[in-house]
Amino acid sequence: MIVSRLTTPLFVVALLSTSTFAIGATAQTLGTDQENYVPSEQTLPGEAAAPPPTAGPDVHLTDEDLPTGQPQAQPPEELSGDWSVTVNLRHATNDDADLSDLPVFLHALRPQGPFQAGGAQPVATWTSTTDSNGVAEFSSIPEDIAQRGLRLQAASSFEGISFESSQSAPADQIELNLNVYDRGHDLSGLRVTQKRIVVEPWEEYLIISQFWTFELHGDHAVDIGLSPDPALQRGLPIRLPRQAEGIHFSGPGDHEVINNVIFWNSVLQPNRPVQVQIRFSKSVRGSELTYEQLMEFPVDEIQIVAPIQTQYEKIPRLNELALLAPGFEVGADAGALGLRSDMEFLVATGKDFEAGDSYTFRVDGLPFRRPIGGWIAVIGGILGAIFVLAYGRREYKNLHDDRSRNQLLDALRKKRSAVLDELAELRVAIVESYDEEVLFDLEEEETLLRERLALILRKIRDLEADDEIS
Repeated sequence: MIVSRLTTPLFVVALLSTSTFAIGATAQTLGTDQENYVPSEQTLPGEAAAPPPTAGPDVHLTDEDLPTGQPQAQPPEELSGDWSVTVNLRHATNDDADLSDLPVFLHALRPQGPFQAGGAQPVATWTSTTDSNGVAEFSSIPEDIAQRGLRLQAASSFEGISFESSQSAPADQIELNLNVYDRGHDLSGLRVTQKRIVVEPWEEYLIISQFWTFELHGDHAVDIGLSPDPALQRGLPIRLPRQAEGIHFSGPGDHEVINNVIFWNSVLQPNRPVQVQIRFSKSVRGSELTYEQLMEFPVDEIQIVAPIQTQYEKIPRLNELALLAPGFEVGADAGALGLRSDMEFLVATGKDFEAGDSYTFRVDGLPFRRPIGGWIAVIGGILGAIFVLAYGRREYKNLHDDRSRNQLLDALRKKRSAVLDELAELRVAIVESYDEEVLFDLEEEETLLRERLALILRKIRDLEADDEIS
């Protein structure tokens, strides 16, 4: 097994009008400088940089590299604020489930773009515990979290699985509902609600970025890494084309890339979308490229996006770009997909794919020169044929012209005499030689001379036979 690593450069495409998203770690959208769309510590437009809230008796600050729901206590400091928030834990399928004395975390997060994979890192986290009714109360929440553009999200765990509520704008005395589920292993309800594919040329490669939105329909939460299914031993397999190079995966949970397969382990909650990003490259050896991929999950919608404008000085615009996708609606309204209105795109949209279906599309008009190796081979073949014809014509002329034939016979007879003299001298050297190595070389040379003599004698015989006929 070969574990693939990211080996190609990472690239950027800005596509959304309301929330631009970036492809790659360069993360520079058109007209803006953002890292991963909206970085966790970047101030919002028109806002001065503000320090994170200090810690109080019921608040903990978290490091950037800690995952959501893993608070780290800091030395307590006084925190001003008088807002209160209520979190209601509810079991989605069992009203009699015991939800008392469960720890609940309230996170203050920065909002993410719709295609940003992975959970946002909390700026601040408060902790509480549920009562007998599954209700957790939070007090002394600072009101400046609203001024800083943060969002509130509740998180808790049940049966060893972490659950999160939807993000909500902060306000005083708001209530957040957090549904929990029993653990299960059934992934039959897993489907891809949307898959967006962005293709963009770079050097002699086509960079393909895929944005998947998974959603599990059912009444149980599933931890893929704990599934008893042997097919999921490494994780949920996401197979890419065999020619995929430099595979990079971004999303919640853990993953492993082996050859062209991504094995993904994460927790899937019913009716809660999970976004992942996959980026890889394919080498292009001409002005067109055909892409085909088998879908192992049901898919509600596939969107193929090819930007006509680029961010690269070498290729600012792809005027001859064309997109063909059988079974797709090509040329769909880019605005309906939430793409930027100040850019031009080629768009194809397909709907309702079943597990086991494959889709194909072709991109024409890429700014890559056609390979010249084939032309070199063709030209070489033509030149070789011309040489053979010319040589054959000369030989034919020599054989059928009396003067040329006589000159050739004289030259061959002289050559025969010279070879016979060499053989005689070589035979004397063989008889007088006592060194085995020298003797071996002499005998090998003698064999070559005899073969050469045989060819000369055959040619002489053929020419003399022609003389007799004529």
